[in-house]
Amino acid sequence: MLSARGVSVRFGGLTAIDGVNLDIPERGIFALVGPNGAGKTTFLNVMTGICSAAGGTIILNGVDLLRLKPHEVIHRGVARSFQHAELISGLTVRENILVGLHTQIAVGIEGALMLPWTRRHEAGARDRSEALLRKLNLWYFRDARPADLPYGVQKLVDVARALISGPKLLLLDEPFAGLSEGEAPRLAECIAEAGTQCAVLMIEHHLELITQMAERVMVMNFGRKIADGRPAEVCADPAVISCYLGTRRNISGPAHKC
Repeated sequence: MLSARGVSVRFGGLTAIDGVNLDIPERGIFALVGPNGAGKTTFLNVMTGICSAAGGTIILNGVDLLRLKPHEVIHRGVARSFQHAELISGLTVRENILVGLHTQIAVGIEGALMLPWTRRHEAGARDRSEALLRKLNLWYFRDARPADLPYGVQKLVDVARALISGPKLLLLDEPFAGLSEGEAPRLAECIAEAGTQCAVLMIEHHLELITQMAERVMVMNFGRKIADGRPAEVCADPAVISCYLGTRRNISGPAHKC
């Protein structure tokens, strides 16, 4: 479904991404890992039009995302969460999640007239948001403002906003960062379910989660891809081990964080 070829990003004289290739099928969970500064978030940013590419292509269902503006990327079925929860302070938790459906809810004259199909569509949106709130244990916070929430809850809301649109490609930037042990399993369940419906590209640092959830892993370092394959294969790759630990010992155990 998605094929990236020769993707490069430069900021002045700094090469942030250097000729990266990546293939992602229509469904499943793909993990993107690497040390801080490896170019992981920049790769998501260029996919969504937040920053410009110096070269290459990212083809999603026959369309080059690098030629689109950010709002056009969203209309192509791409949704994402952010490394730091980017919530709208003036909206409640429920309203923030519904923002994820803004491309699917009628606006303008059609929305103002509240035609029967418009009312049905908005009722469906409310039902979807309620189901997601309950699934992620966010129902208690539904009318709260972001500033009143613990950081872990803010992260859950950010991911829920991306999930609700039912995207073709779901991009998650460190979705488990800041979550408690009680919050993480429910989110993992939701991401796993999403992976049965669409393609998920997830930046994550915890190898235990990656080996449990991801079907394939790409490792980046200094803007380049240094490994790509199944989690067990990647964790045993000498280049990956050296990248993370400066040693050749195996890193597949749960205690390591990359």
